[in-house]
Formats: sequence, C-alpha cells, structure tokens
Amino acid sequence: MGMLQVVIGLVFVLLLLSLLATTVMELLSSLFSLRGKNLEKALRNMLANTDVDDKLLAAFKENPLYRQLSSKYGKSRRTPSYISDDSFQSILMEIILKGEGMDKLEAKLDELPDEDLKRVLKQFLRESDNNIDAFRQKVKGWYNDVMDRASGWFKRSTQKLLVGVGFIIAVVFNADTLAIYERLESDPDTLQKVVNLAEDFVDSKDTLQLSSSISPDFEQSVQKLQGLVDDQIESVRSPLGLGWKNVIWADVTWYDALTKALGWIVTALAISLGAPFWFDLLRKLVNLRSSGKKPDE
Repeated sequence: MGMLQVVIGLVFVLLLLSLLATTVMELLSSLFSLRGKNLEKALRNMLANTDVDDKLLAAFKENPLYRQLSSKYGKSRRTPSYISDDSFQSILMEIILKGEGMDKLEAKLDELPDEDLKRVLKQFLRESDNNIDAFRQKVKGWYNDVMDRASGWFKRSTQKLLVGVGFIIAVVFNADTLAIYERLESDPDTLQKVVNLAEDFVDSKDTLQLSSSISPDFEQSVQKLQGLVDDQIESVRSPLGLGWKNVIWADVTWYDALTKALGWIVTALAISLGAPFWFDLLRKLVNLRSSGKKPDE
C-alpha cells in the first residue's frame, strides 16, 4: 500500500495544479474573449465562407438580439461566447427575410450573397418539403453540428496554451514532479498528510465542479484563483516544500538545474491532461486504497 499512497499523493498535487491552470485559462479566456473569437470564426464559416464582403455576417452581428447577447465593455461590445440554436435560427431568419413573411423564404434564399450558405439552406428547404417548422429544426441541427466542431477547434487551440500555462505554474511554484515524488516516497509524515488531504478532497466531492459558466466573469475568476491558492495549494505547499523559499542557490549544480527543468516539463505535460482526468484517477485510487485496507485499520 506504500507505493499506492505515494501515487495518490502525487496525483492529488497534480490535480490541484491542474485546477489552478484551469482557473488561469478562464481568466485568459475572459480577458481576451477567446470563446467569443472562436464563435465568430464558426459563424464566419457558416455565413460568409464565399462572401468576400461578409455582408450577411455583418448583418447578423448588427441584429438587436445578437447585440443584447454581446458583452458591453465601455463603448465597445465583445462577441458573445455562446448563442443558442434557437437564437441562431431566429437571427438568421430575420436577416434573410428582412421583415417579410415566411412565404417569401425561397425567393429570399436566392438573394443570399454567400453561395455555400444559399445551397445549404435551399437543401434544407427541399428536405423539409417546404415545411417551415421542419426547416427551422434542420437549421438548428446544422448550427449544433458546427458548434460541436467549433468546440473541438477551441479545445485543440487551447491545449498548447494550457501546456504553456502549466509550465509557468510549475516554475512559479517550483512544482517539480520528480522532486515531489521523491519527497513523498522518502518522507512518511508528509506522505500521510497529503494522502489525508487527498481523501478528504475526494470525500467532499461527488464530481469535480469546474466553472459552469461559459463566459466566466473576470472578477469571479480572480476570486476563484485566490481561493484555490489560499485554501488548496497552501495545504500542500509547506509539507512538500513547494516554492523558492528554501532553495540554496549556491548549492545548485548544472545537473540539478537540468533535472529541475525536466521535472517542470513533466508537470506542465501532466497539467495539460486536465483536472477532470486527475480527479477521476484520484477517486479510483482512493477507492482502491479504501477497499484494500485491513479490517483493523
């Protein structure tokens, strides 16, 4: 059970660092409107793939409903991070029909500037046998399919950024995975403290509650970051000797520096796997340890 405890302690530390990285990513996403830019890219692919002047996309973004969904910062507006399929089809129908009735839909589709969009919507109309309700459902299904792919684009684009964030966190907290493993393996008291914290963490959570907000408020993310550092990271920082307080620079050799850099890289790559991965693994390991305890323990 000793090695299992070491693994539990290490996984718990990586989980906390991953949660920290996730919160930092929320801050960056809010600050630079990353999700909004991803949504706008998806809308451009749908509405203006062949339209050089982006006329339809511009009309879509000027729609009052779209503008209400956008975040306002001073005199400028930011692209919303998400719009529902109902809102999308409502705005699209409005800018296509321009206030006219649905009986004019087919004629209005012929006037669309983007050839790809025109073909897609006319195909939906044919498949719906000119049934407007069925046509609306096809438009919503199309939007949801594109948003699923856009989520994949966003995940891949942020994965590299997450590795960078993870490396910075590793350096700031001097969180060297190799050194953490060595400390846990060689210090039974520290190991027991960290394992107890890990078990308490798992017992207090049925699931890992990450941000449920698609576009988290910047100030809320800052508060979450502070709370995570103060409440969770600090609980393992002292026992594991994380940070730079006790580093004696005169004793650091080139070999030590290279080993430390390797440990930071391992930490960064581990963080990039994401907090849900580490939480699920931690829960399985804690349950395994609990089931393996002797009756008199």
